[in-house]
Amino acid sequence: MVDSLLHAAPSFRLDGKTALITGASRNIGFAIACAFAHAGADLLLVARGRERLEQAAVAIRDGAGVRVKTVVADVSTPEGLDSVAAEADGLSSVDILVNNAHTVGSSPGKSLFELEEDVWDEVLATNLLGPFRLCRKFGRAMLDGSGGSIINVVSGSGFLPAPGLGAYGSSKAALWMMTRYLAVEGAPKVRVNALCPGLVSEDGEPRNDSHRAIIKDVPMGRVATPDEVAGAALYLSSPAASYTTGEVLIVNGGRAW
Repeated sequence: MVDSLLHAAPSFRLDGKTALITGASRNIGFAIACAFAHAGADLLLVARGRERLEQAAVAIRDGAGVRVKTVVADVSTPEGLDSVAAEADGLSSVDILVNNAHTVGSSPGKSLFELEEDVWDEVLATNLLGPFRLCRKFGRAMLDGSGGSIINVVSGSGFLPAPGLGAYGSSKAALWMMTRYLAVEGAPKVRVNALCPGLVSEDGEPRNDSHRAIIKDVPMGRVATPDEVAGAALYLSSPAASYTTGEVLIVNGGRAW
């Protein structure tokens, strides 16, 4: 037992794996893509904006030398899922799925009593129905194949109400519960976990007055950079987390939601 522990350090490498990441053109999604690529994974990157997505793909190819494919698609729609599935058909498998694409809706700040029904539909379609469809498509293939890992990006507003984020928080709460169900139903071949970032900006600086107001409640005293969240995603996707499923990993600088 002691000898095996001494000679079997957990691996954070993803060599030979292919990861599908939504919302991959910027911020947390892009940072996760970079971390996975440097760990050896090939990538299928999904986002709605073509220009920024292609720029992200070029940067990763040049920096890590892995295979990177892109799909311009809106994962909130069945047509978007069809586009992703068609591109994935050319791959031997998808071993890791990261559901990162999200929206707060077109009417942030409104209470649920005032929220228009089409905004509610928009938020649920992107934050819950899109991940469900992708989990059903690629998670089922993982079950039929050699297994895999799914990471759903959730939010603190799904655990504790945040002013003006009722639809967003509700969708993320549902995504967390879906994660727990999938973890039970996918075990032992498919691990399904949630990743919950706190305040994050691309340059590590507060983005707005809301960020500046919240920082006083963050023990670390600052906003996170995307790569600080990407490290947690790398752990959850790697063999180092082989006994971790149905969990939420919170990366929020010690803030009590």
